[in-house]
Amino acid sequence: MAKAALLILVPALLCACGAAPPTSSTGNEGSLQRVVVLHLDTTRVDGIGCYGGIAQTPNIDSLCARGRRYLNAIAPTPLTSPSIAAFMTGRLAQRNGVYTVGHSLAREFVTLAEILQNAGFRTGGFISNMVVANRSDGKSWGFDQGFDVYRAVLDDVKPRVGVDPHRVPRDNAAALTSAALEFVEQHAQEDFFLWMLYIDPHAPYAPPPPYDTMYEADRRLLDRKRHLTADQIGKQAFVRGMFDSTHYLSRYYGEISKVDRWIGALVQRIDALPGQTLWVVTADHGESLGDAGSWFEHGTNIRHPNVNIPLILTADGLVPPGQSDALVANIDLAPTILDLLGIPSKSLRADGRTLRPTFEKIAPWRERMLPLSVGTGALWRGVRKGHLSLQTEIDPRTGQERSMQLYDRKRDPEERRNIAPREPGRVQRLKRFEHRWFRNRRARRSIPMGNEYEMTERLRTLGYLD
Repeated sequence: MAKAALLILVPALLCACGAAPPTSSTGNEGSLQRVVVLHLDTTRVDGIGCYGGIAQTPNIDSLCARGRRYLNAIAPTPLTSPSIAAFMTGRLAQRNGVYTVGHSLAREFVTLAEILQNAGFRTGGFISNMVVANRSDGKSWGFDQGFDVYRAVLDDVKPRVGVDPHRVPRDNAAALTSAALEFVEQHAQEDFFLWMLYIDPHAPYAPPPPYDTMYEADRRLLDRKRHLTADQIGKQAFVRGMFDSTHYLSRYYGEISKVDRWIGALVQRIDALPGQTLWVVTADHGESLGDAGSWFEHGTNIRHPNVNIPLILTADGLVPPGQSDALVANIDLAPTILDLLGIPSKSLRADGRTLRPTFEKIAPWRERMLPLSVGTGALWRGVRKGHLSLQTEIDPRTGQERSMQLYDRKRDPEERRNIAPREPGRVQRLKRFEHRWFRNRRARRSIPMGNEYEMTERLRTLGYLD
């Protein structure tokens, strides 16, 4: 369906609130009838209003007020393909084979969508990031496993010589939400699982008015204004020559506010349906916006702007409102969803765990450690334990360590002070876990990049390849 036609559907769908009571096919009468997972691509924790963020996100904030906000949630491999694979399988990158953008998810792995589909849920996936979309000839890269409907609304803005993509407004969120609302209408009387991935906050940051300029006068952005050149920024920004950081920061946060508007359309319609809905709002990874001199990029390090993500769980009467400081990750989402539905999750063989204990306890897993990694050949690897972040740079040719830092984000949230020299005991314990985890865990390269022309072009369009 054309994008214009999809947009016409939104007002009518929002008014169609008189659906008959759903007929539960999964035995969830009186409990959860629906699960809705919303991924905002490339969205930092400080991009969400209820986290004290810059962007205005009233609809996400409303879900947050009704639900549980996680203050220490992470994406252990902060890139889209690995993060989505971790969400779907409950497994870390080294155990699901997807450890960089462009990798496929093998059919041997059981996914959350497959389990829910087998339990009688209608399953719909609506995405606008092309690295997890099926090929143009219909061939699957594995992320559609278990979905009755898997639809992509892809960005057609490509970096071209002499054309600034920032000047070409895009609004994937509108069309993506319209397509999802069609799915909701079709299955309003059934149990359903809806997953959405909004790419809009990803570069090139080109929202339509008024979102393109709505934060240009924000004092928090003006106070850290910088004049930067192309050699100071990541290639994902598609910028050439000198530019003003505030201009692009404003557009980035404008993209998040725009997505929030369309999330509001989903919330309004779905909350009008009888029965309960579990809402999950999160991100696949964050984005560097000048942190430690890194501008407009992700997947190049394992610092907090890339690894830490927002995570909100909302289910009235089931998830108690409040906040949690426990260390949690995207691998925990599938086990949590299945636990709250009363569906066994053994077939996942997940690395993650249900978050139900965090509803009652402040720190249910004080000794939990999670491996971090990014880059082909693990250019960076490390460990998170509570608010401690061990970060080790590895030479991909020799496998030797180039550098190592330890940060305590509780006392140093911006990771400015490397405490490794004065904390040898802590370093030793974390290094033991790091060595055990990464020893003999070499993930396969599941997409032959040199031969897969379409994926190569998709990665080039998104700025991952020159």
